[in-house]
Amino acid sequence: MSQEQNLNSGQLIAFLWKKRKPIMIITASALFVSVVISLMMTPYYMSRAVVFPTKSNSVDYNTNSRNSVVEFGDEADAERLLQVLISPEIRDSLIHKYDLYSHYEIDSSDAHARFEFQKIYEGNIKFERTRYNSINIDVYDTDPIIATDIANDIVRLVDTVMNRMIRQRSVGPMHAVQHEVSLIKTEMGDYSDRLKNLSDSGVVSKDERQNMNAVYLEAKRSGDKDFAEEMKRKIDATQKYGTDYDIYSNLSEFFALRYSNILDVNDQASQYASTNIQQTIRHSPAEIPDKKAKPKRAIIVLFATFSAFLFSIFLLLGIEKFREIKQNNL
Repeated sequence: MSQEQNLNSGQLIAFLWKKRKPIMIITASALFVSVVISLMMTPYYMSRAVVFPTKSNSVDYNTNSRNSVVEFGDEADAERLLQVLISPEIRDSLIHKYDLYSHYEIDSSDAHARFEFQKIYEGNIKFERTRYNSINIDVYDTDPIIATDIANDIVRLVDTVMNRMIRQRSVGPMHAVQHEVSLIKTEMGDYSDRLKNLSDSGVVSKDERQNMNAVYLEAKRSGDKDFAEEMKRKIDATQKYGTDYDIYSNLSEFFALRYSNILDVNDQASQYASTNIQQTIRHSPAEIPDKKAKPKRAIIVLFATFSAFLFSIFLLLGIEKFREIKQNNL
């Protein structure tokens, strides 16, 4: 078996030496063509901005909240940020500002202009989540300054889009809370008026009722007729309307507590509806690159040359095998 393998290896080496000229011609041709093509390829520069997502519920204005606008987000927040980055709103803003159709040399009136643009856009602007939950924003362009400006604008636009989404989401709840605040204020005013009327009629609170009878008897013994009559009026009114007074008093306290809580919610909703804060933690802004990122000409030339070398060997082996089969059939 070893002798057969050595024989086959020797035959292969002898065959390659015999066909060295066509192999060298094909390989040299591929080398020349790949060098020419790589030199003709337009160089692209890459600029990168790195951001971290914040927690989705970190826009909390409650001073007792454990959340903070500087708290790093988790995987879900990173994925949510990625969805915002690929949103049409950011893409269309970049199209308008940088006239990307003209920049990418695409005729906007063409039937497939949108498809062609999207293909180039996705090839030149890439978003990648790292294992640390940061987001790399990579922008490739023939102009290094434009690549840098687009990357930094994307970071800025993330804040714009996410703040708009928060405001839009908060408008409905804010109006609902404000309506609830108005209803509670009306209820509180109604109970306050009823308590005032009962108080004017002589009804007193639970704390004042405990010693009413003793005070009344003391006033009679002391001969203070006017005060005794006043206490008798309060006793009679309290016995008749005391239950109503207690109900309205309890309701008033309940709605006062509810009003205090709903005001906190109202402040939160109002602040959400007008929020305009930084929605990402910016690790590093994009900087103007001083070296092209692609094409990698050396890699292209080496790959094309080596591929042509292998192709020439298999091609010549195939031709040789075809000749042997043809001769055997004659």
